[in-house]
Order: sequence, then C-alpha cells, then structure tokens
Amino acid sequence: MGEHVAQKWILTRGRDNIRDLLPGPILPTVIDTELLIEAEKELGHSLRPYPEARVWLRDGFWARVYREFDLGVGVSSK
Repeated sequence: MGEHVAQKWILTRGRDNIRDLLPGPILPTVIDTELLIEAEKELGHSLRPYPEARVWLRDGFWARVYREFDLGVGVSSK
C-alpha cells in the first residue's frame, strides 16, 4: 500500500518534490499524515489503531521512492 501511495505521490507532486525528501527515511509530518489518509481512503477503513501499519506504509513508500531514483537502501557512497 505504501508503494502505491508513493507512486501516486510521485505522479501528482512531481519528481522534484520527491527529491526534497531524499535521502530519507524521515518523512515530514504533513507527508506522513497524507500517506496515512490516502492509505485509509484506498482501504476503506482506519489504520490509526494499528501503529505497525504506519511503519509498513512508510517502508513501502521509501521502497518505491528508492526504486524510482535507483538508490540503494543502506548502501554508503564513498
């Protein structure tokens, strides 16, 4: 679900806005909230009682962003 929301975010906000989030993995509060709201809309029910769901959403979001920008997760650049 997080990857799906990330893809929509990339398409609607543009690549330049995503670049502002890099290198991650911390999302600004407003975007984190948008991620949750969009996922709840897609699923048709609240995820707020499930804190682990937010972690999964964030992980999926970043997985999609890292793939979009061809970034290695946890790979240091020397």
